Amino acid sequence: MEMKRMLVWSLAAALVMSAGVLPAGAAEADAAAVAVAKPKKELKEVTFSVSMHCEKCVTKITENISFEKGVKDLEVSLENHTVRIRYDASKTSEQVLKEAIEKLGYEVSKI
Repeated sequence: MEMKRMLVWSLAAALVMSAGVLPAGAAEADAAAVAVAKPKKELKEVTFSVSMHCEKCVTKITENISFEKGVKDLEVSLENHTVRIRYDASKTSEQVLKEAIEKLGYEVSKI
């Protein structure tokens, strides 16, 4: 039993030691690759004029568009017939958001 324990500890120590050994500059190169691979968030805002006419329309748009990929903030105004959306441009686009509202059965135009 003691022999197995010693073998396990030896393997664990070897793994830890080998994980810490990198060629000079490799850690910096890996960090730079990660920085390049991940795009910076660019928040944009768009306002649409939408053919809604009641509170159910507001609820329908709010519940569906809030969960679209990239949407960060949503403001729906029945009084003005507008939908203002703040979104992450790296995850969605103005056109995709417009089409999402149109799929709910509304006429949409950009203001």
